[in-house]
Amino acid sequence: MKKALFLIVPVIIIFVAAMVYRGNSEEKGNSAYCNLSAKEYTEVDTKEAVIIDVRTQREFDSGHLENAIIIDIYQKTFKDEISKLDQNETYYVYCKTGMRSRSAVNYMMQMGFKNVCNLDGGINYLSRAGVKLVK
Repeated sequence: MKKALFLIVPVIIIFVAAMVYRGNSEEKGNSAYCNLSAKEYTEVDTKEAVIIDVRTQREFDSGHLENAIIIDIYQKTFKDEISKLDQNETYYVYCKTGMRSRSAVNYMMQMGFKNVCNLDGGINYLSRAGVKLVK
């Protein structure tokens, strides 16, 4: 029984570690982007980064991250606006829950952007983590 535990426990540890790694990095072809938790975002220096809110104007007006720009993923101009951005900048992308921003980040990576992070859980998690919202 002890031998079995010595074999099973390392396998479980490796499995959990692999799941944690997968949660922090999503693969798309040869490119990977990061998923930052709200807590991780609070520890990041965003002074040199561009923060993109992909929600609607109404959602943006109800409260957004400081210095965020809005590029509504539902607008027909979304792809055009994204294509105008510098692909070598660092971007943090968020929405309400993290679903739209994940789609936006996937698109950006396909377009050749190098440093793009999805803010996992969106503004819901960010506000719960104490990130200041502005109106």
